[in-house]
Amino acid sequence: MATMDPGSVVWFEIDTADPQAAKDFYGSLLGWTFQTVPVADGRTYTLITAKGAPLPMGGLWEPAAVSEEAMSLSVRSADVDTDVARLKDLGATVVAPTGPAADGGRYARLRDPRGTLFSVWQQPAGNAADQQPGPGVPLPGSMAWFEIGTADIEASKTFYADAFGWNYIHDTGVTSRPYFAAVTPGAERGSGGLGDNSTAKGTRDYAAPQFLTPDVPTAVEKAKSLGATAEAGPETTAYGLTFARLKDPRGIRFLLFSLPPMD
Repeated sequence: MATMDPGSVVWFEIDTADPQAAKDFYGSLLGWTFQTVPVADGRTYTLITAKGAPLPMGGLWEPAAVSEEAMSLSVRSADVDTDVARLKDLGATVVAPTGPAADGGRYARLRDPRGTLFSVWQQPAGNAADQQPGPGVPLPGSMAWFEIGTADIEASKTFYADAFGWNYIHDTGVTSRPYFAAVTPGAERGSGGLGDNSTAKGTRDYAAPQFLTPDVPTAVEKAKSLGATAEAGPETTAYGLTFARLKDPRGIRFLLFSLPPMD
């Protein structure tokens, strides 16, 4: 997920009432490291970095920015105020109005028309956020995909296309449900996906980051030993990619995947 064009998913955030539990769980499962920094409003913000990665990929507010315990995706914006007004016209609702981000930029939190939480973020002036690592094989533990599950796939596809310029490719390799790879601005191929959950039992609508692991079944068993529950999978696509959807011990949803075997 190296692209940083407006409309790209560039970050994730964790909201939890027990930050230390989240650090313990993901640190053990995925090897994440954490760096806590003060922010202007008196709270703290913990940067999340995959093991060996040069830059962080997500963050954790202390205390939580919203009352629910969840991970949410953050989309880059060229102008947050303009985007918030436009997104409201498209049916989104504002959860947290535009304000300062932890890095000195600006961000706002919203829900899409299906009620799924997301953020828009504008980098601070003079920030070198465009200097991201180039494309290549992502590191284990890193966010290398995202997934939006929706019980109304056409409505969700339309919203994110209108909101952020996403295009879609039907991924026929996923056989358990209709699945569409989302090609975000600046990307040559999909960097996330939308899954049709209209026939699913239980949870239907969510958005969550997907983290790379060398072996999904092994990681799922380790996650379960640490108190997580498996919601779906492990499942392997027709082209050999394996993935699973889980909830951590706090009930926070995330996904794991491993790449197809090399020939």
